[in-house]
Parts: sequence; structure tokens; C-alpha cells
Amino acid sequence: MSTELELKFLLAPAYLPQLQASLTQLGQISHYEQADLLNAYFDTSTNWFRQHDMGLRSRLKKGRYEQTIKLAGTQHGAMQMRPEYNAPCASVIPQLVSFPTHIWPENADVGKLQTELTELFRTDFSRSSWQLRCADGTEVDLVYDQGQVAAKGKTQPIAELELELLTGDPQQLFVLANQLIQLLPLQTGWLSKAARGYQLAFDTKLKLPTDIGDSLLAQVKALQQAEACYLQQRDLLALGIAAKALSAIASATGKLGQLQQLSVTASALAQQLAANQPVFALQEYNLLLLSLSQYLYQHT
Repeated sequence: MSTELELKFLLAPAYLPQLQASLTQLGQISHYEQADLLNAYFDTSTNWFRQHDMGLRSRLKKGRYEQTIKLAGTQHGAMQMRPEYNAPCASVIPQLVSFPTHIWPENADVGKLQTELTELFRTDFSRSSWQLRCADGTEVDLVYDQGQVAAKGKTQPIAELELELLTGDPQQLFVLANQLIQLLPLQTGWLSKAARGYQLAFDTKLKLPTDIGDSLLAQVKALQQAEACYLQQRDLLALGIAAKALSAIASATGKLGQLQQLSVTASALAQQLAANQPVFALQEYNLLLLSLSQYLYQHT
């Protein structure tokens, strides 16, 4: 078992050459790899895995299949953390008995689940991967994925940059991300490839958050959900909800000495959103989300 610890961002393919040119400013490149990854996601007709916040995937890379189960995790802004289990498999269809028995919920009938597996969607992409060694020895896998999510004859593009901790200090992820946001027009990624696949497979749309919440974590989640609704559906109501979430964040961070400067930024961005001016592509917005992610990672 391993736990993914990663920051995820959206980055248009046109900026890939600029990303490659900037890597030497970030650390020492110890390894580079490029590969095509073909990924199939599975569930049952009743969405058993989705209901248990589990993701089941098989992947074909360089002629070999690997299967993965991701369990329920946490998300703090750009930071995502999910336990995952990997095992080799013989074909595109996962073999559930290959996973450890303790990961299954009580009373789960693994044999029955196996017979009910059906492929829901695919996420096929080309991955460029650079292993960076930071000055303190921390190693980070920096990957760029370009391809598409496909289900029921419909597709959505994939253009994502991920920073995943391999070994060392997790804080270096935030240091690298801060540098990258100032070099490239990164936007914080909220929806996973799998979440987008489920949307296509079941013809569902994101729903606007109905409650901003009292905690900073809930407020950040509401903000990012409203942002995703706006980016997908251009719903102006989403801007108003995002403005309320940022105002709540401004109030919450204003009470925390080390985050008072974030309060000023959040308040200014909330005013722009209240005037129906989208801010999601602005550098200061994405730096704000990164700082909030770092604080939440350290304190929750």
C-alpha cells in the first residue's frame, strides 16, 4: 500500500515547451520518461465502488497491465491524498482477489463483485515524467498528462500537471508549486480524471454547493466546487457562491495571524467575483489556493 501525496494543476498543452525550459530552475533532473498510458475504469451496475468511495482501474503501460484500487482520501485545495493498492494483472479486466483482503468493507462479496464488473470509461493519455531532486534531497515526480477522457462516444480533454512526492519533505511540493505558478499559467485542478469519467458515463453535471460551511476546509471545498461549476457550465450563480466562499475565507484567515495577508487577497478576489468578474485564472487566486492547501495540510 502507498499513499499518493500530490498537487494537481491544469495547464494548456501550448505551455509544455515553457514548462520543459523552466525545469532546470526547479532542481536537478535525475530521470526523464515518456510513455502512453491506457486506463480503463470499472464499477458494477449499482456503482458499488463509487458508493464506497473506491476507484478501480487497470492500466496498460509498455505492454504490461497493472490494476489499482484507490480508497477514500482527503483533498485540501490543490493537495490530494489517497491510499492506493497496486498489483500486476493479466489483462484489462481487474482480478479483485489480487488485492489485500483487509481493504474490503465488512460483508463485501468480492467474488460477486468480480462477476459484476463492467468497464465505464477510459482515460488515455501520453505522460511526460521528470524526477526532480531538490536541494535538500527531496525527490518529486513532476508529470504532464495530455490525452482524453472517453465514455459513451463523448470525450473531454486531459491537460494536467501533477507534482507527486517520492521521498523527502512534503513541504517541497508547495515550494515547487509556488515557483511554477509564478512561471506558468497554472490553475488548481479539483476534479480527478475519474470524476470526469463518471460525469461522462452517467451524463451528470456538477451541482452548486448549497452550504459554504463553518470550517476553512469546507469553505475551500465550496469555493473549488463553485469554480468547477463555472468552468464547466459558465453558470453565473457559481460566481456569486464563489464570492461568498472567498468572503468566508477572508474572515477565517483574518483571525489567524500567519494568514492575515491571505485575508486581504481573498477579500479583494471576492469583490471581483461579486461583480461577475471571474478570477480563477489569476496568479494571485491560484497562489492563494496553494497557500490554503499548505495550511490545511499542516493543520488537519
